[in-house]
Amino acid sequence: MTPSLDHRGAARILDIAESRGSRSAALVGFAVILLLAAHAAARGGFPSSAQAAAMYSAGAYPALAAQAGESPEMKRLMAIGVAAAAMTAGAGAQDAVQWRVEDGGNGHWYATTDASVVWGEARARCETLGGHLATLTSLQENQFAAALAGNGTVWIGAFQPPNSCEPGCDWRWVTGEPWSFEAWAPPGANDFGGIEDVAETYASGGWNDMPDSGWLRKGLIEWSADCNADGIVDFGQIRAGELADANANNIPDCCEVGTACDCPGDTNRDGAIDGIDLATVLTRWGQSAAKFPEADCNRDGVIDGSDLAIVLGSWGACP
Repeated sequence: MTPSLDHRGAARILDIAESRGSRSAALVGFAVILLLAAHAAARGGFPSSAQAAAMYSAGAYPALAAQAGESPEMKRLMAIGVAAAAMTAGAGAQDAVQWRVEDGGNGHWYATTDASVVWGEARARCETLGGHLATLTSLQENQFAAALAGNGTVWIGAFQPPNSCEPGCDWRWVTGEPWSFEAWAPPGANDFGGIEDVAETYASGGWNDMPDSGWLRKGLIEWSADCNADGIVDFGQIRAGELADANANNIPDCCEVGTACDCPGDTNRDGAIDGIDLATVLTRWGQSAAKFPEADCNRDGVIDGSDLAIVLGSWGACP
């Protein structure tokens, strides 16, 4: 049975939160979200994180709670829960921009990484974030993406395998795309000292070859993956809440575990993610995924917060 939450329970949670430090408050905040989810299931709906953020910033939730006849403790607890959801919605958001198809672009997303490191580490960081060092394969893409360098320079995904040939030849992209465009600034890729085997770009769009050691730059990251082959870059769908990404690595959960991406949170396959699916995950929490596979939304063998995040993050009608 889905647990309920009355004013006594709400007051008790508030007492705990106010008597403990910030570390405990964070744990209590997560408990609040779980309890609110169960409470919302009984009332017929729970807002998405984006909706919660909008409601909280507009001050709408206290009025809604009052209309629903909630106790003072419950109103306050709901406000805390919605605030937590709002903070979760903004946490870890990438400062990325899209080169939109309607603007003549490729639909990919671009940003700079948050730390200045050597080229090899920048490459690894971009891949950890679900993308890759940018591969600028046309004049238009180069002009769009290089502007993100600001007043400095950033690493791009061009490299020359050591000892591959004479300077200036055999440059490659980290993705294996054909090398059909280049934009070297004077004096070009001259491989000074025989050690300049990676590339950076200026904000002007001109490239320069550099050594892969001793020089620190931010990386220009590009998200281009479309793991579910629907013609839309996964990163944008995750940002829009259309694909679940419970571990926040910018790769859709469905692609990581090899399941269909159409509607992973629809536990009863009725075409919508709603209170029934929420109750399914909550009541099967911590139990055997082999016994209750419908509640294991991301098919990782455990029914836990990742599955709850998929349900809450995909609330509504299936695409």
